[in-house]
Amino acid sequence: MKAFAAAIIIALVGLLLLGIQQSRVVALRGEVAFEAGEKKKAVDANLESQATITTLRAEAQRNAEYLKDLNRRIKASEDKAKKARKDFEDLKRNSKPVRDWAAQPLPDGLRGKASGGNKDNGSKSRAP
Repeated sequence: MKAFAAAIIIALVGLLLLGIQQSRVVALRGEVAFEAGEKKKAVDANLESQATITTLRAEAQRNAEYLKDLNRRIKASEDKAKKARKDFEDLKRNSKPVRDWAAQPLPDGLRGKASGGNKDNGSKSRAP
């Protein structure tokens, strides 16, 4: 009977150990499933971040190209304006019609002098 009781106790302890192990396996499977779900979320978030990074890099590249083109256009406009100013100055110095016009004397009214005609001093009395 002692051997039978010992066998029952050993069997119960074995079943208890198997039950504990089974509960650990179930718990570990739950943790693995949870971790797999979290890993999938992290991978999805990483893929979304990579897509955003790719989009932002492409946008930054387009902006850099636009800025480069804009700076080229500004430089061309500045060069064109500089040439136009130079051409204007050359025209003022070298154009005969412009020199002839500039050589004309200014009218009296523009030089600050009163015009010669229609002067009224106001000192002479009027005859009745």
